[in-house]
Amino acid sequence: MRSFDRLFAEHVATGLARQLALGDLIGERGWQLDLPSGTVTFGDDLRYHIQLLGTESHGDGSWLWAWANEASNLPPALLQLSGWLREYGHRQGVAEFTEPTFALERADGHRLALLASGLTGRCYYRGPYPGGAVFFHLDDAPPQITAPVRPERVLSVLGQVIQSFPVDHRIAVESFLRQQSWRLEPAPSSVTAHHGDGSTLRVDFDALGRVSNMSGTVSS
Repeated sequence: MRSFDRLFAEHVATGLARQLALGDLIGERGWQLDLPSGTVTFGDDLRYHIQLLGTESHGDGSWLWAWANEASNLPPALLQLSGWLREYGHRQGVAEFTEPTFALERADGHRLALLASGLTGRCYYRGPYPGGAVFFHLDDAPPQITAPVRPERVLSVLGQVIQSFPVDHRIAVESFLRQQSWRLEPAPSSVTAHHGDGSTLRVDFDALGRVSNMSGTVSS
């Protein structure tokens, strides 16, 4: 059994990297969700199929999984991914994936969607509306969204994760680098990573396991 916090630390950086790539793609485009067709449109030129994750309610500060939202009569075809996450939660003992609703203080939509992104290989979008927001995964996003991160962007992604989320730094760093196909040389207070293109990265940790320094050389 693995806790939500442990899983989140393992997958948050890869999930965030996909979000940054999605942001680069859609820019300032507006969004329009079409549930009958199961698609989202960004601006006038980008259109993708979706899988619903769930919704945040700002009124009572709660999360509701799409598979548990019976009142909205959502198309079953759009609930397959959230249903898979529910089953994953049952297998792994992750209560946040199996309980229909809970307070956002426990886990908000971004944390849930980032972890789901790491587990499913997709990116997600947060669509705000009066009183809340809907979260959904893009089912057929362009390959560049989920492709490995360029070596020059690795430090930026790790820096944002460490600044934004209270995670175990070493787990987050080593998991991300392995997922991005770097070869690791762990040491008691550091990890050195080597990329296939010749780039190298070193991350140092203090006595509490927090990142104290990151440096690297990117191959031209």
